[in-house]
Order: sequence, then C-alpha cells, then structure tokens
Amino acid sequence: MNDMNLAYYPGCTLDTSAKEINESLHQVCDRFSIHLRELPDWNCCGSSSVHAVRTQLAVSLAARNLFQAQALDSDLMVMCAGCMNRLRVAEYHLRHSATTIRVNEEILGNRLKKPMRIRHFLDIIPGRLQEAPWSQSLQKPLSGLRYVPYYGCLLAKPPELRHYPKLNGSMESVMKWLGAEELVWNYHAKCCGAFLSVARPVIVNPMVSDIMERAISSGAECIVTACAMCQLNLELRADLIKRLPVFSTVELLAYGLGSEDWPKWFNRHMIDPMPLFESKGFCH
Repeated sequence: MNDMNLAYYPGCTLDTSAKEINESLHQVCDRFSIHLRELPDWNCCGSSSVHAVRTQLAVSLAARNLFQAQALDSDLMVMCAGCMNRLRVAEYHLRHSATTIRVNEEILGNRLKKPMRIRHFLDIIPGRLQEAPWSQSLQKPLSGLRYVPYYGCLLAKPPELRHYPKLNGSMESVMKWLGAEELVWNYHAKCCGAFLSVARPVIVNPMVSDIMERAISSGAECIVTACAMCQLNLELRADLIKRLPVFSTVELLAYGLGSEDWPKWFNRHMIDPMPLFESKGFCH
C-alpha cells in the first residue's frame, strides 16, 4: 500500500465537541499509511452562519485555509461535511469569480495558483480498505450489527460542485467491510436541521425525531453517520423515549481495527452506546 500525504483541515467541531472523531480518524489514517499534515494556523471555515449573511466574508474565511493548504502542495482532506462544503464552494469561486479573486487578493494578498482537490475521508478510505489484507486488518468485526446509514444533506453537492465524486455507498462499503448489516430506508440524506439546532430547536426537534422514528421502524439498532453535526443533532434533538445510538463511521472503523480507545469515545456520546455493544458481545 503506497503512502498518501495529505494536508488536513480539522475544523472547529472536530477540535472541540467531536474530538473522538478527530482521534479515531488519525488512528485509522495511521493504519492505512495516510499521513495528515494539519494546517498550521487554520481558522473557522464560516460554515455555521456566516455564509448566509456575508457571502464574501465566508469565502475569505475558507480561502485563508485554502491558501495554507496550497503552500503544503497536496490535496486537502476534510472530515466535517459542513467544512468540506464551504471549502469546496470557496475553492470554486476563487477560480471562477473575478470579484472573489480580486477581493481575496486585496484582503489576504494571495490567490489560488491551480485547482485544489478537497477530499472527504469517505472518498479515500474505501479504496484503502480494498488494498488491505482483510483477515490481518480486521480485529474486532461488527458481525450482526443492524444499522442504517445517514449522510445528511450537507454532503449533497450544489450544482457547481458536480465534478466531485459522489459519496453515496462509501459508508456502506466501510460497514460491510466491518461485517455490519445494512438495513434499507429512504432517509439517508434527509436534513437534520444543521445549525438551526441552536437558533431554532423548535424546528429541528420534530425533524430529528422523524429521522429517529424512521430508523427505529426499519429495525435498525443504530444510526451510522458521516457528519459530526448530524451526529450531534440526532443525539441531542430527538424528542422520543426510545432513541438509537448514533456512531461516526470512523469511530467504528477504528474499533474494528483494534483501537483500545473506543470506550472513552463512546463515553462522550449523548446516547449511551455501551448497552448495545454489550448486548452484541462487542465489549471485549
């Protein structure tokens, strides 16, 4: 397996409330010879609300990170769906909008020298798993774990980003490699309310409860996500007595690869996943 060198943008969420995703990501990347170089002085990408009220400011926030990645001369990997969306949109406008190019040359004194490839973890890892000797790599299979995949709406691309590969199916391929059982449902890209969770929970709570109810009715034992914000909303905003545990794909992959840190990661969850793992015999 050839080594892969990537610039890495963690973003605010993975640096704070979703540290377990950041930690598990680094462990998985180390196992598969993916070497991450964190941007030396990264800043918020503007994904929370700035892009809705100050478009050019949001692009400039993202642009500052892109210029740092450009100096590292490699593709940029992002794990957060919101960050990935904002960085990709900014990269597109920094190449195609004369106004955006001029504004950011004046503010930041820089411009993109060439197109930059911004990649999500799920765009990379399925191919690495195919190259790995399965019997030697998988130490803790998730055999019999029934789940539904939840990508959320932020991984759906605006039209100008259609040249990027679709991620649908990538999470399922990881979970299949781990031995889990996918269940069919039609809510894999339904919006969870995203950042309205803070400002308008009265709107978000019924949206999330609907998603959770559909997952339960499908027969799933858990929901597996590709987005830290979605994971937080699904755990925090479901107004139901019965709620399913919600996992990040990379947490489960790190567990399957033999990480010993998964108990502390699961302890950070707002819906305790330990009873499920104990009932499936995974706590060993």
